[in-house]
Order: sequence, then C-alpha cells, then structure tokens
Amino acid sequence: MSSLMVSPSGIRGLVGESLTPELALNVGKSVGMILGKGPIICGGDTRVSYDCIFNAVISGLLAVGTDVISIGKVPTPTVQQAIRKHGAKGGIVVTASHNPIMWNGLKIMNETGSFLDSDQYKNFITHFESSSFDYKSWDKLGVLTEDTEALSDHIDLILEKIDVSAIRESGLKVLIDANNGAGAIANPLLLDQLGIEYKILNREPNGHFAHDPEPLKKNLGQIISTLESGQYDIGFVQDADADRLVILDETGRFIGEDYSLGLCIDYVLQYEKNKNKRNDIVVNLSTSKVIEDIAGLYGGTMHYTQIGEPNVTAKIKEVDAVIGGEGNGGVIYPEIGWGRDSLVGIVLALNYLAKSKKSVSTIVSGYPRYKMFREKLAVNNREDIPVFLNKVESSFNDFSINKEDGVKVSFPTGWVHVRPSNTEPIIRIFIEEQSEERGSKLLSQVLSLK
Repeated sequence: MSSLMVSPSGIRGLVGESLTPELALNVGKSVGMILGKGPIICGGDTRVSYDCIFNAVISGLLAVGTDVISIGKVPTPTVQQAIRKHGAKGGIVVTASHNPIMWNGLKIMNETGSFLDSDQYKNFITHFESSSFDYKSWDKLGVLTEDTEALSDHIDLILEKIDVSAIRESGLKVLIDANNGAGAIANPLLLDQLGIEYKILNREPNGHFAHDPEPLKKNLGQIISTLESGQYDIGFVQDADADRLVILDETGRFIGEDYSLGLCIDYVLQYEKNKNKRNDIVVNLSTSKVIEDIAGLYGGTMHYTQIGEPNVTAKIKEVDAVIGGEGNGGVIYPEIGWGRDSLVGIVLALNYLAKSKKSVSTIVSGYPRYKMFREKLAVNNREDIPVFLNKVESSFNDFSINKEDGVKVSFPTGWVHVRPSNTEPIIRIFIEEQSEERGSKLLSQVLSLK
C-alpha cells in the first residue's frame, strides 16, 4: 500500500493495488459521514478506471444516506462550479490529475468548492481509518440524480464573467492538445462559442493518453511540431482533468508553466483593472519570480503559500486577491471559481492576444527570463524524506532558508526549493536561476545529497 497517497489535496493510488473499489467505497462512506445528507456532486476525468472507481464512490455515499448528483466525465473545475450551482455540501472528483494512466484518485471538496478544511480533513481521516460508518436502511438511503448541463453551465459562467467580444472578432487560430482527457469534452463547447478557428489534438475522451499526462515540454512533441508549421497563433495543453494549462507560442516554443500563469496574470492586471480594483496576487513558494516582476509593473502585492491548491485558495480568500495560481500552470481566477481552471486560462490568454494584437512570443519576450529546473526523486521510504531535507538545509546554511514547505533556499539571483510531494511518493526539486549554468550546478549539488 506504499503507493497510496492521502493528503488534503486528495487520495491517489495505483489502480488494483493501493487504489481498489473497496477503498473508493470507503472514501464515499467517509465523505458522507462528515458532509451529511448532501447533496454531493460527483464527476471525474476520462481515465480508463473511471467507471470502476466512480460507481464505488457513489455507492459509499448512498449507503450512509447522502444524496448524490452525478455530472459524469467533466473537468475538475466543472465539479467545483456545480457545487455552487446546486448549493451542494461538497464534491468528489475521480481523477489522478497529471499522474500516469495506471493511477487514479479522488479529490474531495467542501461546500465552497475548495478542498476540505483542516477540521473536515481530520474528521474524514478518522472515519476512513476506523471504518466507522452509519449504514442506512432501505428507506433512508441516499438518492442519486443527474445533472447533464453542468459543463455547459460552467462555460456559460465563464463567458458571462469575461467579455469575449474581442476574441470573437480576432480571427485567432488555436491549437489544443487535450490528450484524450476531460478537455476533449469541454474544449469544443467553449471554442465553438468563441467563434474562432481551432484544432484539437487527441480529442477522444477515452482516457488512453497519447503521452504522459503531465504537461511538460518533453511530453509535447506532437503539438510542438504541429505549431512549427506556422498555421496557428497559440497552442494550449491541458492535463487529464483539465485544471492545469500550459501555453506554447506561435512557433511551437514551450513558454513554461510559470510563464503561462504569468501571461494570464498580466492580462488581468492590465485589462481587467477597472473591474477588479484589487491588486493582490497569490502563488505558491515554487512559483517563478517572473510573477513578482509582472505584478510589479502594475503595483501588485505578492503573497506566497505552501504548495497545494487548498493553500493558495485559502490565501486568495484571506487577502481578497484578484488572481492567483500555481507555477504548474494552474490559474485560479476568483471572479469565476476557487480552483484551477484551464478553461478560464484559455479565455484569459486569448483575450490578451485579441486585445493587445500582439503574438505570444512578443508578449513573453517582454518578461525577464529565468531558467527553471524541475526534478523528481523517488522515495522508497517516507522516513528518508526528513533526512534528505536536513542535508539540503546543511548544504546551503550560509543563505536565507524558509522551512514553511520543505526547504527553500534563496540567493540574490535565484532559489532552490526541495519538498515532498503530497500526491506521489517522490521528492520534488525546484530550482530557478538567471543563469542556466548556475542552475545546473545547483541541481547537481542537490542531487548529490541523495
């Protein structure tokens, strides 16, 4: 069971090994015990194991008397919007996000559309670990209903909150790689309403991913080569549950997850200023300094949190931020919702191109350039993690160190951030430097400590 990852961000495991129908059933029962009568919104991405896990979760909820509204295969942010729409007590999304095809998982949300708060999470763990459930008799079981309009309602909300008239008049040509995930269902519904020319790569929502679901440059050869033909103005790539988004420019250049977020933030601060008086921005500790540079152009105030969507969302609410997100391409725009939403990111980016009449490459060329290094270290024993973190701290003890989330070391020209993943049995290493040579040396130094 070592591959089972349990955290406030959700549960992930290997299907048939650590993640079984029995476990999913218990998750459903545990959620029902803490969130009560409901209703609970249930949806998921297109993974091959969706039906097996999805039906088990719903059975667990119904068994303890919790009503369920099923919205089927949709992006994760659609579940979050449906929670608000129905005034639901929470939601469960069957997804492992960017993890490979053999994984699946469960994201659990409360009535706000955000992840469980600390007290709710503790109560969930108590029921989950003790298998303490109050089964209902036949006449008190939960009731299952369906909402087939949840996705179209989500898209309508985006188009209601963001003026897209400039996009409709722009003549932009768009290329999107949906990787046979949830975006394959949502993208046509959104793009048809924007009235632009588009092509979707890997558009069959069957969960057979055309490449590794994590939207990293090494996985994106198909869309890069297609963009190199010069036929499109911008390229987008989504992860499996379509909450994360990365952007490629018109030449096929991968601009990076952080710069994708930065472009969306730049648009909001520049063009939505009259609507959004606030200028606070929230990102996590592993997000590029380019966000701070962009915010500085508009007098923005930066706030940093531990990694994890729940942490970013909580701080956005606390400071009433205009926008936030994570450096993995997760755009959180509170005008529309409290979670990462690739559909929102697509609209913000297209609006920027349409209103500025600039290309992606021109926009990004105006940002300071940093070199970001991301690396993973497999962990066989979680007890090894603090030992490794102590080694990192000792190796850089002459510099400023932040231990709020793992170990982050700051230098005049960059930083190193090493932390355990909440969703995989790995240690994540993030390094940013102005110089690629210095960044490479820092990465080698950190890796040598293992």
